[in-house]
Amino acid sequence: MLSRTMRGLTASVTLALFLLVDSAAANEPKPGTYCPPGATVCDIYSGGRKPPKPGNDGKPGDGGGTGGGGGSSAKCMARDGSGGQFEVPCHSESGWFDATTSCYWLLWDPQPPADDPVWAGHAPGDGAVYNGQCPGQPLMGGLRWFQNPPPGYGGGPNLAALAEEAVTKMRLLGADIGIAPKRGGTGTVGVPVWVWNGPSPQTTGPTSASATALGVTVTATATVQNVVWNFGNGTTVSCPFPGTPYSATFGLNPPSTANGQCGMPGYSRVGGYTVTATTTWAVHWVGGGQQGDLTTTRTSDVPVLIGELQVVGQ
Repeated sequence: MLSRTMRGLTASVTLALFLLVDSAAANEPKPGTYCPPGATVCDIYSGGRKPPKPGNDGKPGDGGGTGGGGGSSAKCMARDGSGGQFEVPCHSESGWFDATTSCYWLLWDPQPPADDPVWAGHAPGDGAVYNGQCPGQPLMGGLRWFQNPPPGYGGGPNLAALAEEAVTKMRLLGADIGIAPKRGGTGTVGVPVWVWNGPSPQTTGPTSASATALGVTVTATATVQNVVWNFGNGTTVSCPFPGTPYSATFGLNPPSTANGQCGMPGYSRVGGYTVTATTTWAVHWVGGGQQGDLTTTRTSDVPVLIGELQVVGQ
């Protein structure tokens, strides 16, 4: 027969193991969560329940399948203590998942009193305190102050912002200006000026790039919609094409937009001018079950010097 001391020790160990297992289970994402209407990255349906299936008399779903309201059941990736990764819902009863900390964060309610050390010297209202639950790393959670909501908090990523990030990655440029009269030389009053855009992915396109957050990837493709050439004398020409490099075979013929050529008939006065090219890029992006369009502009310029016609012998 076990002594009273031995029985007490056994009960204490059993209780400790139970609490340890229960604590670990509490840090795991809760099953049966789904996407709210319109969400693209998360795993919870509004109200925490799956929408009723047709024909089941309005009863909640049984915990399987995908969420309703046009959402998806995209997953986030959490890190374990050994550096491995595993899938978790992007939202659970523990809050919204932040891939940077690999934790769920839930706004603490009510907020701690002003003298609580968790504010780290900040006053209530300056940011907020959130409670963290970290699947696979239970010792990494707890209360923490954030100036702004943790990444991923409140839903899926901003798809338009991801598209902008993809555009930044493209490193789009203004026109690589080619011009006749050539750079560094001197043109002549009344002689046609030709301009063109040197082709490359960053100057004429098309070019693509992607950006990813919370398991959602947005891919954006940029093409040049138009280039407006301003010749510095009040003349502007719009060219929705790169233009044609000048060739001696063109002689003194002015460029024709109908033939895919850009430029103008010529300057009427001597002097220095700046030719400015404003490129409008059209960007189409796709990702997260959505798509959209945006435009962005880039500008480049080149100086040009115009002189009088010199007649030999005078």
